[in-house]
Amino acid sequence: MTSPADDTVDLYLSDIHNFFQTPEVDPFLGENIEASGIDQLIDTMNARPGGKKGISSIVIHLPEAMIEPGLPAKVSIAITNYCNAQIRLAVQKKREIWLEGRKALRIGLVFWGICLALSLLFEELIFKGNAVGRLFGEGFIIAGWVGLWRPAELLLYDWRPYSREMKRYEEIKAMNVRIVPRVGGDGQLAIPL
Repeated sequence: MTSPADDTVDLYLSDIHNFFQTPEVDPFLGENIEASGIDQLIDTMNARPGGKKGISSIVIHLPEAMIEPGLPAKVSIAITNYCNAQIRLAVQKKREIWLEGRKALRIGLVFWGICLALSLLFEELIFKGNAVGRLFGEGFIIAGWVGLWRPAELLLYDWRPYSREMKRYEEIKAMNVRIVPRVGGDGQLAIPL
């Protein structure tokens, strides 16, 4: 998939529409592609080590009969439109997570405060100096911290995949697109008999 230059990704497609749509798998054609071209590209980008140079271009290998004049420009526009739509969706999802996280944090802090008060009540007033008081006191403290688990998860971790997605789509929009004829020309792979 990645070329020796290591900054180009080669995608072998039987139809340009398979760049965005998952193709139907037809074992009689010898094709074994189970993901769209864009999904293959994102998987390749995600599999690269962090310090490695980014991908600068996409080479789409298509059957020669499917290549028409102006197709690279059409594909570039389609990629930009697709990436912009995906970025808008990721921004919306990230915003929803932040809103949910802030709401969960308010609820969690109230719950934590109640648990802290109950802990002090049981440990210092009801069962003062007793093992049962300590047991309830510690239990309420733990319950209070557990109540803060979900807000912490939302605010610290759950938004990050959407930020990475936005970055990936920005990188894809900046890539050069080339379309070249596929070896064999007709798009079919030979199956040895």
